[in-house]
Amino acid sequence: MILSASKFYSSETDSTDVALESAFFAMLKMRNGTFKLTHPSRFQELEVAFRPYLEERAGSLREVLDVGVSTGLTTVELARFLTDCGSAVSIVATDLFIEAHIVELVPGFRVFCDPEGWPLQYDVRGIAVRPWVRRLDYVTLAFIPLMLGHSLLRPRLRSCIRAGMSRPVQMITRSLPSNGEIEFVENDIMCRSERLIRRFDMVRAANILNTGYFPPDQIQFAIENIHSYLRGPGALLMIARTNLARENAGTLFELNGNGSFTALERVGGGSEIERLVLDYRAPATADGFVSPLVCR
Repeated sequence: MILSASKFYSSETDSTDVALESAFFAMLKMRNGTFKLTHPSRFQELEVAFRPYLEERAGSLREVLDVGVSTGLTTVELARFLTDCGSAVSIVATDLFIEAHIVELVPGFRVFCDPEGWPLQYDVRGIAVRPWVRRLDYVTLAFIPLMLGHSLLRPRLRSCIRAGMSRPVQMITRSLPSNGEIEFVENDIMCRSERLIRRFDMVRAANILNTGYFPPDQIQFAIENIHSYLRGPGALLMIARTNLARENAGTLFELNGNGSFTALERVGGGSEIERLVLDYRAPATADGFVSPLVCR
């Protein structure tokens, strides 16, 4: 049985139960159609393959950007891995959907939603009810009340949130280290953030930049954004994707002095977008590194 958001975010819930946490988030469908899917030790084989390169550069890895982190569970594991490699790092973890709210509309009926009022879960007297439509719902006609609920409730939910009549929460793992080494930031990889420019010694983009999500032209723009976030020559870029069999394919890249990338190591045949990364060339600018800030 899936927990309601009110129960999940209560102090009574075991914050060390990773399986329960993963099951809760896996049932949340974001307004762009994606789910908060994750599981522990997801990138272990990548860590084994890339460890020699990270240990060699341990002293120069100070700030790391983790893109598209979902709940951040694997970001916590990345922090532990880098520490084990000898690095003392701080990590900025970004995702398109982090902030959320619990709104009690009437006694016994709460809605867990994003800041725009998009319902993620209904809570009917402690029982969690999904608000999203499945294929079967079109056969049973259950899609009618679900779609009506979305259209009728969103304006009211937005109004409650803006009036401060909600409980703000974050859709992130509760297994975060207490030392504050991980900062979560809502960010769209397709929209360049000035605060991230030239900050990072390594960027990881796992299970986000793939041809199932984006066409090549959008992936190329994301690569351009990531390039602008890297501190300079010698910085690392890790791109990977996990398939349905939970097997990883990924590539570890290094940024060259001319703004291009070199592949250092591969797992599972390498990233499916490896060629797009290797063909990338930094736009011509005064310093030859950072292109103009443009949000697309």
